[in-house]
Amino acid sequence: MLTTLLAASPDASAHSRPRRAASGRPNFVLILTDDLDATTTPYWKVLPKTKRLLADRGLTFTNAFGPTPICCPARTTILTGKYAHNTGVITNGGDHGGYATFNRNGNEQHTVALQLQRAGYRTALIGKYLNGYADDPTHVPPGWTEWYGAPSNTFYNGYDYTLNENGTLVKYGHAPADYSTDVVSRKALVFIDHTAAAGSPFFLYLASTAPHLPLGPPPRYKNNRWAHASVPKTPNYMEPDLSDKPQWLRDSGAKRLQQKGWTERDFRNRMGSLLAVDDMVAALIKRLETKGLLSNTYLVFASDNGYNNGSHRLIHKMAPYEESLRVPLVITGPKIRHGTTNAFALHTDFTPTWLELAGLPIPDDVDGASLVPILRNKTPASWRTDFVAQYFSGGAGDGIGAELTPDVYYDTAVIKAGQEIPTYEALRTSRYLYVDWHEFPAGGAITESELYDLREDPFQLQNLLADPATATANAALVARLRTRLTALLACKGATCRQ
Repeated sequence: MLTTLLAASPDASAHSRPRRAASGRPNFVLILTDDLDATTTPYWKVLPKTKRLLADRGLTFTNAFGPTPICCPARTTILTGKYAHNTGVITNGGDHGGYATFNRNGNEQHTVALQLQRAGYRTALIGKYLNGYADDPTHVPPGWTEWYGAPSNTFYNGYDYTLNENGTLVKYGHAPADYSTDVVSRKALVFIDHTAAAGSPFFLYLASTAPHLPLGPPPRYKNNRWAHASVPKTPNYMEPDLSDKPQWLRDSGAKRLQQKGWTERDFRNRMGSLLAVDDMVAALIKRLETKGLLSNTYLVFASDNGYNNGSHRLIHKMAPYEESLRVPLVITGPKIRHGTTNAFALHTDFTPTWLELAGLPIPDDVDGASLVPILRNKTPASWRTDFVAQYFSGGAGDGIGAELTPDVYYDTAVIKAGQEIPTYEALRTSRYLYVDWHEFPAGGAITESELYDLREDPFQLQNLLADPATATANAALVARLRTRLTALLACKGATCRQ
């Protein structure tokens, strides 16, 4: 029992008896943070309540990854269970990304929310949906019983934004109560109250933009302990020698050194914004317990992608390096073992996991694999040991630029450093990272390649293909990795799991 959290509720015991939906099916809550990496941000230090209530009670995946590490593709994969090359959403905008591509390719008719709703679930999304959703701001996508989606990038600021509340645009101002993460939290509690009264199973998707820039802490945490902190300096922070890196990074390397000040300010805002997420999680758990729903609810704490925080002189995500690809992932709920696992988990796995736990069929075209055996401590011997990572560069406006607010977009340090990166395709195995970079326009020939032995070089400081001697020594390995990469880039459904 969560006795500490419930102490303030004198009648909590009267409502805390486990309550199962009439169907007997479990509930699901996805708490999706935005740009929270698993390598450079000490997030458990700023999320102590979340750690205690979720990580300490559930299973932590130490090898969780976002195969396309930028917002719209990652969220598309979470909703569909498909790799980016099968959704067609491989960046944030243009012909190969964004909400328009997501919808045009039929993905909106094949989300996990729609499948659960058809099975009797009440569903809700609160917060960020997909980049480009502003083009159809009053649209309520199929599959959602309640909808509170943010149509524009102003939501990133935390104030002065608009929400589409079940088809009606509602404006929020600059009062402390309008702080976006707190609004997401309050609406989540109301949804839980409504659902508990209805007696239906539910799927709740909470999408605050924390810790995505430029969101800072809420007023109550203005003077938090991180307000003057410095970003952790990992061995590859502002990497001093870029001679082994691809040409695009070498060319912009000098300008990227000017971003140190930006990175420090960004880190302080990131940590401060997570304090509100910690409050949101605590309030959510308390309400679930009070309503007798917690014992039959699976909770997933994750992020859409990682973040570089200055690693390799990069301040954003998108890149195929560890800081961008790795994401936090904790799952807790009925009969889930406590502890950690090093089994590879991907965004593609979320949808099949929810469907299996709900007792529903998993569509054949889903690329991911259910994590249920791992949650039950029965990891299959044939579980994946590699995955494909990919990104399509259609230009800065289609990539990182599609998720920036005007005040950030025109920041001199950001623009002068050329934040967009080229198209790449990569294979990440349990030991190696192999990357093929393509010339612009996207889809052109391979211009350069990278190979890192992560066992010997966890911070990816030495590209083994940059030196002729090590490139020759690894030629056979590269041939095998490239063959596997080619196969995964063409995979669909079951072939992605083989």
